[in-house]
Amino acid sequence: MLGGLDPARGGPPVDEGRRARELTSILATDRRAISVRRPAPRRRVLLVAGAAVAVVAAGGVLVEMGRESQPAYAATPVVLAYGPSATAEPAGTRLRHLADVAALQAAPSRPASTVEYLESANWFLNSATSGQRVTSAVVPEQWRSWRTDDDGGRRVVKSLPPTFRSDADRRTWEQQGERINQSETRRDFAAGELRPGWRGEVPADVDALRSWLTAGGSAREEPVQYLEDVAELAGVRLLNPAQRAAVLRLLADLPGITASGTVTDRAGRNGEAFSITSSFHGLPAQYTIIIDPLSGALLGYEEVLTTTAGKLNVTIPAVTSYRTYLVAEYAAMPR
Repeated sequence: MLGGLDPARGGPPVDEGRRARELTSILATDRRAISVRRPAPRRRVLLVAGAAVAVVAAGGVLVEMGRESQPAYAATPVVLAYGPSATAEPAGTRLRHLADVAALQAAPSRPASTVEYLESANWFLNSATSGQRVTSAVVPEQWRSWRTDDDGGRRVVKSLPPTFRSDADRRTWEQQGERINQSETRRDFAAGELRPGWRGEVPADVDALRSWLTAGGSAREEPVQYLEDVAELAGVRLLNPAQRAAVLRLLADLPGITASGTVTDRAGRNGEAFSITSSFHGLPAQYTIIIDPLSGALLGYEEVLTTTAGKLNVTIPAVTSYRTYLVAEYAAMPR
């Protein structure tokens, strides 16, 4: 919540049925069972109290509290499988090459009376803890946003069908008569309010981009924070080729960034993955950005606990969030 980011740009007209099927496939993979953890910074906290209470956390975990005592579990997405790196180049060198690829792409055409349109599928693990019995379901979300030139616009968030840890959990949930509200939540933003702090054109110079990302906020303490900034930027702004190249060169300059290998993302697209492992948010985790090697487009972002869960009863490795960027193009503002 990047013009030219859409990997299908320049291809055949958009097939809305295919787009829907891709979104469904992202959410249809088997999930691993792990304990629910405390949310990472910038997540909305899920608080649960009492018995027989149903709660939905944005893009996170749906929980039904019972009377029996047992550990709290939540389903999580499967870990992506990474293959060998595309080249033997160091990560920084490879990212600069991909930046050159991005810079050579044709700028997207912009029809009159259109705005930046972004669409993504997202999942974030929020937390619910209790000594009581917990039945959990992952609730992924579809995010859509329309950004006007004055940084206003609209954001629509839709909760998608839940994924349960097991068939037994699904039956328990249904027997309780619980349902998930899949209605869309729409919010309109006045000029300058869509994403406060990131206003106007995204800089195409690396140093200027670094300053722009932190404008109005505190200085970044760790390199991984810039990678997180890029992950958020990819979901809310449509970048032209020069801007996308600057983003990749910023990543190339980050200390500790490594090439994780080739990968098929959650939408079935081929990409190259680059990661930073950091304990900045508490537990050691791998933060990964996935890039299309043919266009330099950003395809996805993942956070995975890697070596230890601390006091959490979590099976390592464990995915704690993902973003899959599906569409970035110019489109008319809906009425």
